[in-house]
Amino acid sequence: MAGFLVLFFTSCSFINYDQRPLVSEKIIEKIVTKDPENPSFRAFLQNQGFKDNELPIKEWGLNELMLSALFFNPKIEIAKKEWDIAKIQEVIAPIKAPSSLGFETGKQTSGKTESSKNAIGLNLTTLFETADKAKIREEKAKNQTLVKRLELRKLVWDIKTELTQNFIRYQQQLLNLQMLRNEIRLQNEILNMIKKRKAQGLSSSIDANFNQIELNKNIQKLNEEQYQFNETKSKLATIIGLSPEKFNTIILATMNIDEQIETFNKVLNDETSQQNIINLGLFNRIDLRIALAKYAVSESQLKLNIANQYPDIKFSPAYIFDYGSSKWVLGITSIIPTVEKNKFLVEEAKNLRDIESLQVEKIQTSIVNEIAKLRDNYTIARDLVRNDSNDLSAANELESSIESKFRQGEI
Repeated sequence: MAGFLVLFFTSCSFINYDQRPLVSEKIIEKIVTKDPENPSFRAFLQNQGFKDNELPIKEWGLNELMLSALFFNPKIEIAKKEWDIAKIQEVIAPIKAPSSLGFETGKQTSGKTESSKNAIGLNLTTLFETADKAKIREEKAKNQTLVKRLELRKLVWDIKTELTQNFIRYQQQLLNLQMLRNEIRLQNEILNMIKKRKAQGLSSSIDANFNQIELNKNIQKLNEEQYQFNETKSKLATIIGLSPEKFNTIILATMNIDEQIETFNKVLNDETSQQNIINLGLFNRIDLRIALAKYAVSESQLKLNIANQYPDIKFSPAYIFDYGSSKWVLGITSIIPTVEKNKFLVEEAKNLRDIESLQVEKIQTSIVNEIAKLRDNYTIARDLVRNDSNDLSAANELESSIESKFRQGEI
């Protein structure tokens, strides 16, 4: 009877199973239908500060592409779901084990008859946790939630970094394609001119063959550059979560690379700004904060394993109607933990904590080395750019001079 009543009352809050089979066609349809013109995406952009007259987006710069990634990229969706699960675990962690309700009945059919032939028993068993185990579980769950939140932020940062690298690569490859096409156009003009001069006996076939070989080399370079350009476009589409067809419908903004480099130079050439960046890397990098949060999780696990040395207590008050006589009973039980097993569990937790501590040290060492390497690489790259700029100016002057002489028939 008691079990029936408990089942009846708890069933009011039961959740039914909702079957959701995976269908490949629907997944593909979801991918294909992701659209920058989507009303949901438009509402998302408005929440990010875009005005009605700025939508739909005419030119997509880094900021707009990043917002698309935040909305459409499935990796971010997965990370958000994992964070949601961690938050649910945070709610579950402090909840104590369920109590139990028992009902027993009996009937005397033979032997000496008491004042009543019936017997009824009703008992309730509830658990009392010792050593603040619920609080420690909650602390651990909160630290795990923090880990998932920081991992989401790291994922966003990684996506932004990858997006920035590929966007700059896209801009550079676009310039390379334009330069190669212009060079091929000029070489074609020169080759045609040489062929005309050869036909008039003013030039040898060696000159024509040499220029044809150079032209073919540049055509090959153009094909290779076009292949790399298409690869970069595909990567950009994947990062922002759109299909290639939808990505090709958007217009990417042109980036002034020289202006961006100049902005970076102003920051990186200033000693104070450079030191601030180094300090941010040493103390605030997201992977370092994740490692510190994981250390906190291992610390909580150690506390929990130590707390598990102390046995929990079960209280079982009961009422028994025993063939005519009423009895009240209080039962107290406890499961004594195995001392040897718990000792090894505590030792294991200490080792795991030490590992997480070493992970923090490893990351900080890596950060120091990376900063030093990046600073040196920046200095070398800055000098190379300065030298290449001088060489390019000289090469452009030489090319203009040669082209001018060629058109005047001096070559």
